[in-house]
Amino acid sequence: MAIWTHERRQQASARMAAMWQDPEVREAKSLAARRTACCPDCGESNESKFYQDKKGRRTNARCKTCHKAESLRRWHAKSRVEKTASRVMTMYGITPQQYIEMYTKQDGKCAICRQEPTTERGLHIDHCHKTKVVRGLLCHGCNTGIGAMREDASIMQRAIKYLGG
Repeated sequence: MAIWTHERRQQASARMAAMWQDPEVREAKSLAARRTACCPDCGESNESKFYQDKKGRRTNARCKTCHKAESLRRWHAKSRVEKTASRVMTMYGITPQQYIEMYTKQDGKCAICRQEPTTERGLHIDHCHKTKVVRGLLCHGCNTGIGAMREDASIMQRAIKYLGG
């Protein structure tokens, strides 16, 4: 599975723009959008029961009811770790497997305080904002604490000294 970098997104966008320049493709896609709606799951054909964009074009093959049911089955049934793993490729350039390996290596606990997360969002992926390198998984408190100190080790050292450490 490939990682969607900024460069790959631009290449895909250029391919799609080139494809839409072809009059035959544009006509075929336009005809597909004008076809009568028919949900593949329940057979619903009332256009108002489908999600539509601002121009009134259908945005999904399934009706709203079936789309919601499919979303519940595919996305909402996943665990917190599975949901996070599926988002990390585009945001942080790591594979879902790498995320799961980090999670397992840390026993599902924060790399700094060694506590299990108490928030619904779970562990945050900590990364260097300069180099974009992923460092580990942190709870909300530790992640925001590092951010509040601007990821500056000298500020953190002064904080340790201030606390009497």
